[in-house]
Amino acid sequence: MEIRLLYSNELQQAADLSDLVFGKPGQPSMGKSFPALFHPGVSHSYGAFTDEGELVAFMGLAPDVVQIGEARLNVFSIGSVCTHPDFRGQNLASTLLAECMDHARRSGASLVFVSGGRSLYRRAGCYDFGRVHYAMLDSGSAAALLQADTEEWSISPMRPEDTFGISAILSGASPAYEQGPAQLLTLLGSSAIADITMMRQETLTARKDGAITAFLAAAVPTAPESSTSGEPAKAVEWGGHPHAVARLLAEMLQRHQIQRLEVPVPWQEQALLKLLQQAGAAVQSGPNSGTVWIADAHSLLRQCSPLLKVDWKSFIRIDEAGGRSYTVTNKGQELVLDDSGLLSLLFDPESPHLAGAPEDFCTIPLPYLSGLHYI
Repeated sequence: MEIRLLYSNELQQAADLSDLVFGKPGQPSMGKSFPALFHPGVSHSYGAFTDEGELVAFMGLAPDVVQIGEARLNVFSIGSVCTHPDFRGQNLASTLLAECMDHARRSGASLVFVSGGRSLYRRAGCYDFGRVHYAMLDSGSAAALLQADTEEWSISPMRPEDTFGISAILSGASPAYEQGPAQLLTLLGSSAIADITMMRQETLTARKDGAITAFLAAAVPTAPESSTSGEPAKAVEWGGHPHAVARLLAEMLQRHQIQRLEVPVPWQEQALLKLLQQAGAAVQSGPNSGTVWIADAHSLLRQCSPLLKVDWKSFIRIDEAGGRSYTVTNKGQELVLDDSGLLSLLFDPESPHLAGAPEDFCTIPLPYLSGLHYI
């Protein structure tokens, strides 16, 4: 068995294998839904090949840059992990994961996001991270949002001419994935979340004084819901003025006869969360989507340094002898953390370790990972 990077002309084989393992009747090909993994180009993904050159296991790996204020985090995302049924039980996924992790280290990445949390990833050092509030809108809370909204927004489905306006909203957000208008259109057209949930993607915009002030992309049922027993519609990506986003959420529910709309709100989006809570939406909290692995601790802290307010080397010491650990020093007190503890300290506003951090330390926000950039 040969383990190696895929060539561009082998990506269709990877898409076909992913369809074989994950595909459902009527679902679009993974090759369409995940262009970052399967469209021709320079691939970062790894595969296991038989002596005859047949791809029998695949692990998709895609690079991105997450911009948070003045900080830029080099990250990878892992997804579409699959093995042909005839070749399971040979530890191919574990071998591919090790190759992908080495690739991330060599590339200068700080984090690797994984679209799952099964034991394969947790054994390799992947952990839950961050915090997201999951709000569930229904007809009552949507009506309350509309009643409370006194602004004059012009709401309409997205048109191609809206591209620059939506791109500007996303570019001005923090945190956000770095992307241009062309990549935005590719992601909107691929509609990964809608495809894997067997829904369709709809995008609305809100304008005021002729300018786009907010947008919302959502995965909605292909037919009106007859009950609340099925999977709810999902807000995939949004941005702009919080009141306009709230209006778009309510409009999306009403226009498409949706009974429930799940809205994952990262902890840092407090204004939108408050509006949804005031409207009576039920809210539950949990970690961000998927899990994360620290590719290189020095790179992570260096790339996060513009957000830490103080020189990270003055309060965090990395010890990689006998297993990686971190000593956080504050006012003469020392706190020793493992990778999970450091991820909690950096990215979870409810971390139990915050008491050991300097007074000027601020939790670092990350985007919700099951949006347009989901892998």
